[in-house]
Amino acid sequence: MGNKGGDTHANSKVNSNSNKNLSLPTGEATQINNGVQNNNIPANTGFQAAPAGAPFPEYRRRGMNGVLKFIIFILITGVFCYAAYNLVVSRMEPIEPEPEVPVNVRVAAAAYNDISLDSVITGRIEAVDEVSVLPKMAGAVTNVYVELGSRVSAGTILFSLDSTQLAVNLNQAKTSLDSASVIYERMGRLLDEGVIPLQNYEQAQVSYVLAYETYAAAQDAYNNAVVTSPISGYVTSVNVSSGTLATQAVPAVTIANIDRLVINAGLSEKMINKVALGDTVNVLVKSASEESVQGRITAISPAPVTGSLTYPIKISLENSDSRIKPGMFAEVMLAVDTSSGVLTIPSKAVMIKSGRRVVAALDADNRVRLVDVVIGIDDGAFVEIKEGLNIGDIVVTDGQTYIDESSAVNIVE
Repeated sequence: MGNKGGDTHANSKVNSNSNKNLSLPTGEATQINNGVQNNNIPANTGFQAAPAGAPFPEYRRRGMNGVLKFIIFILITGVFCYAAYNLVVSRMEPIEPEPEVPVNVRVAAAAYNDISLDSVITGRIEAVDEVSVLPKMAGAVTNVYVELGSRVSAGTILFSLDSTQLAVNLNQAKTSLDSASVIYERMGRLLDEGVIPLQNYEQAQVSYVLAYETYAAAQDAYNNAVVTSPISGYVTSVNVSSGTLATQAVPAVTIANIDRLVINAGLSEKMINKVALGDTVNVLVKSASEESVQGRITAISPAPVTGSLTYPIKISLENSDSRIKPGMFAEVMLAVDTSSGVLTIPSKAVMIKSGRRVVAALDADNRVRLVDVVIGIDDGAFVEIKEGLNIGDIVVTDGQTYIDESSAVNIVE
């Protein structure tokens, strides 16, 4: 009995402490009490429902108050910003779209022209007339009358050789000729008078002929001591000087006439039948001028050079101003494909857009319309238009990269 009373007192003390330290909110305590009543929770767990009207925990009340204040702050800020935006918008002037600014372009009109496709061949320029002057006999040079680059005419004295001995030989030959001439004339008179036989006259005649030939040879030798130019042109080399020995082994002077020049070139088998004798060609010599000059085909070989696949041709050209010099490099433009009276526009007007060839054509209001075209021969400056344009159509040649369909343009010169 004593123990039973002690246990009861102990349980009361435990329950009192449990109720003091484990007080729960009303809802949670209700659930626990319900569980106890339903035998789901043991009765001696120590949990006990809080009495009705017990105060809400402080930390939860403060958290809910903070969230509520934050929501109110966000709402007030949003309302203020919206009002400010509406005020600013209401005071702003309406923005008008900027007017379209026309693009400055250059244009050209489609027109009928002749057009050709050129193929370029190259070659070295040579003088048509070029001679190497050799003395007809060896001799010491006494005087040289020309220098490198001198302009000479046919017959101009170039240099002279020592003619002292030649003059002596000429005088002796002249004396012998005079003597033979006197004897020959006397024998002729005596023959006419019948004083001498015909044989004596014939001997005198032979002596006279031999004396004349000797004199003529001496005269030629004397004349050959003065060397003259056989052609007109420019002196391109001088290999003698006063006091040196001129021989026939080395050219003493070289002269070239550059008024007429020739280009030696070769054509492939694909081009040989596209040219003919007398055809006019354009020749560009960049080292002399940026402008081309006219040339003419003067010779075409019917067979290729041995060991080669090219057919030799010659192209002559006039060079009256002497700008072009022998030895310069020349480019010859041969027309291998030609069309006459076809519709053309400048080549730079044609553009490639999305794989299509188009041109920017203008309508009556100077608005752009992109037109697909079919081209033919293009010589680099003009292009043949087979389809897409008509005579007189205006196309943009400069500035077309800055425009598009329906763009406004301003035409400038």
